[in-house]
Amino acid sequence: MVERPPDTIASWADAWMDALAQFSHPGRMRRGRQFADKKHISKFMVRPGQIQAQVKEEGNVYNVNIEMQQLDDATWDKLLSILASRAIFSARLLAGEMPKEVVQVFAEVNAPLFPQAEELHASCTCVDWQVPCKHLAGLYYWLADRFEENPFLLFQLRGRSKDDVLAALRAQRPASESPTADDETFVTPALQASLATFWEIGPQTDHLSLNISAPTVNAPQLRRLGAPGFTPLDLESLLSPIYQRVTAVALKRAYQETEQAHD
Repeated sequence: MVERPPDTIASWADAWMDALAQFSHPGRMRRGRQFADKKHISKFMVRPGQIQAQVKEEGNVYNVNIEMQQLDDATWDKLLSILASRAIFSARLLAGEMPKEVVQVFAEVNAPLFPQAEELHASCTCVDWQVPCKHLAGLYYWLADRFEENPFLLFQLRGRSKDDVLAALRAQRPASESPTADDETFVTPALQASLATFWEIGPQTDHLSLNISAPTVNAPQLRRLGAPGFTPLDLESLLSPIYQRVTAVALKRAYQETEQAHD
């Protein structure tokens, strides 16, 4: 039985290292810390189910290979169906952000996102036959930082690239957003019947509080829509600075007006 992960994780880097600590000797892991930086790691490559890199040590170069079991199509279909059906996941993923709570979705389908002992196989061309050798351990530590920078690499290790996942979510999103019997229904009165009170705020908003802030992910609308089919231009790169400027000006004006209202 797959052990249920905690409700949340501190960071992607810590979660990766915690998973490895379950089946890696701590003494051998510590020997690899000295190799966990760019001057030792080169030719890093991630493919579905596989990571390859070269680790340098005193003029020698060792080829390191890590293989991780990919999830089958049926499991991915279950995962994507759940992710698409829950707004907290689909909206943030389509905006280019990986929610830490996604680890719980993998646990729900009995397919943990992080590796277990029997799922991960690693090798190195050095003479040390024990796993992990210091070069492998160095790559493990180095990968922790890469996963923190881009946790979508974990999806790729499990068999689906970021583009694959986002495309599948976009395809399922319309169906997942259709109304259900459990949805709360709001009836808007006809305009003629509400002319006398149209501009009144009403007592329902007495306890309403608004928190205006910049999005946690830059240009989420552009990321959610994906690359347009009508132009080869990278619209995200071109328009992101404009979005940032508009956001900054809007926040400045909003809070200036709030301060003036309280003066």
